[in-house]
Amino acid sequence: MARRRATIAQGAALAVLGLMACAAPALAAPTHLCRAPTDDTLRPIPLALAPAVARAFHARMTPAEIRANGVLRCARGRVLACLRGANLNCGQADTRRTNRGAAAWCRDNPDATFVPLYAAGHTGIYAWACRAGRPVIAQQVQQVTPRGFVRGAWRPIPGTAGSW
Repeated sequence: MARRRATIAQGAALAVLGLMACAAPALAAPTHLCRAPTDDTLRPIPLALAPAVARAFHARMTPAEIRANGVLRCARGRVLACLRGANLNCGQADTRRTNRGAAAWCRDNPDATFVPLYAAGHTGIYAWACRAGRPVIAQQVQQVTPRGFVRGAWRPIPGTAGSW
């Protein structure tokens, strides 16, 4: 009887350890998500991290929606997430001071006070206008991080910090 209890206890302990091993990678150190402490490669959000991403963004989205609309990258040893929105770019920002879409819009609308995003694109950091048929920067509307991403679009995901 004592031997049977010991076997059951060992089995239960192994089951608990097995569950811990399966659950641990979900919020473990991000070495499996990133190649280096700073890695600008955009990667899909694993379903196991979706609840943490939802909390970071105060988003009411299902894990599948988080995965479909979000990406991860790594910066200085932290996993960062971005959720795409109607006008939110998760990729590196277009910081060029020229814009082909705005130029085409301005040819057809020579004195337009603004160029719509569907013409200028959603990745740029400038709002455009037209003067005498030429595009001009009306204002800078986004700030950019030193690595070229829109500041404020990315949030750290708690529980994923680690070292390499």
